[in-house]
Amino acid sequence: MRMYDIIEKKRDKKELEKEEIEFFVRGYSDGTIPDYQMSALLMAIYINGMTRQELVYLTFAMRDSANILDLSEIKEDGKYIVDKHSTGGVGDKVTLIVLPIVASLGANICKMSGRGLGFTGGTADKLESIVGYDINIPMDRAIHQVKDIGVCLISQSSQIAIADKKIYALRDSTATVESIDLIAASIMSKKLASGVDKIVLDVTVGSGAFMKDLDSARKLAQTMVDIGKLAGVDTKAIITSMSEPLGKNVGNATEIKEVISFLLSDEDNIFSEELQDLREVVFEISAYMMKMAGLGDDIEKNKVEVLKAITSRRAYDKFIELVKAQGGHICNVYMDWIGMSLDMPVINDKVKYLKEIHSQNEGCIVAIDSKMIGEALVCLGGGRITKDEAIDYAVGFEFEKKVGDSVKIGDTILKVLYNDKDKFEIAYSYIKNAIHIENVEPELSKTLKNKPHILDIIG
Repeated sequence: MRMYDIIEKKRDKKELEKEEIEFFVRGYSDGTIPDYQMSALLMAIYINGMTRQELVYLTFAMRDSANILDLSEIKEDGKYIVDKHSTGGVGDKVTLIVLPIVASLGANICKMSGRGLGFTGGTADKLESIVGYDINIPMDRAIHQVKDIGVCLISQSSQIAIADKKIYALRDSTATVESIDLIAASIMSKKLASGVDKIVLDVTVGSGAFMKDLDSARKLAQTMVDIGKLAGVDTKAIITSMSEPLGKNVGNATEIKEVISFLLSDEDNIFSEELQDLREVVFEISAYMMKMAGLGDDIEKNKVEVLKAITSRRAYDKFIELVKAQGGHICNVYMDWIGMSLDMPVINDKVKYLKEIHSQNEGCIVAIDSKMIGEALVCLGGGRITKDEAIDYAVGFEFEKKVGDSVKIGDTILKVLYNDKDKFEIAYSYIKNAIHIENVEPELSKTLKNKPHILDIIG
């Protein structure tokens, strides 16, 4: 069997056999198939797609490319091990908020997260903006940590789905990221190899996601749910909006700060207008994770418990416990607005420059193109253009205004944190085209402000 023949077959829109798919997955995993041939095959798959049978074969071959984790040590009677995965987005820090919440409520979570892919941020990169945080702890230590504190959050282990780890990095630098088949196989091979009982998927849709329209998002969601069922793993997909950046901050260090702020919210803050989008997504996903973990069948009652976990600071304490357990540096900070000292992660957030972007027009912000903001972050150095590129964790954006907000000429829309003036100039070309201001009726402004962020639930 030759890789050349497999590439040619897929190029010509012919269906690959199970043995052919297992051959290239095994060969790329062990290094006998080079990047340039795998790149050609990925592009052929991207252009021509895969049949449902090919996709199942690919997912299972990637799952079986290394070990399947045994999480029996952390399973408890009446409870289930639940994993959560997002298809990615701009400003997506949901995992970093949800995991401490659900773990503080009694779930055991052993979570592996990826690095940034294309213009979307990666949870692993965000964690590494915390000084000392080790995302590469071995699996035996990670499992022991879950037994101790109920949660670990690590990078993808070399012990599982090694094919995906290599293909994931290659897709990022070969313009083959936005493929429903490759996304589904990537996500589900990792999830199925992680030894969990159930899976909650956050399938994002909009300009800041890989799925640009709701129909594509539903197709991806249903594909992954079906794969989960074929593997005997209960899987649910929650489709969420990524039509504008999620939350107020975009960037690795600055998103960690937003996570901290969110987890320290009191009841007034948590229900404020500025937290609306992030709150809606966090509460929905947390409530479903609780249900699937066996911690409560009523979604609305689960949301009440989520609120209590935040306002009591149990979730924040669990976040700090997680950071400490994985080597993150902690300092004690007096918080004026709380009136007490708290442990805080030490964050790699030093930047040389801050630039305010002001409105050039009067009206209402009707759209913020998330993809352009994500691309601007990459230009600043906060994301990767090549798979081995280093990241500047400190750069990013802090939004003062979001979609639906009224602005006057000169109002600050966002602040840009950066370290390189030349990179800023490149990034600015994206930023200035990302924000759209128009004169609209007050009712439309209100509608834009209150648009839903949970768009569908599948499974």
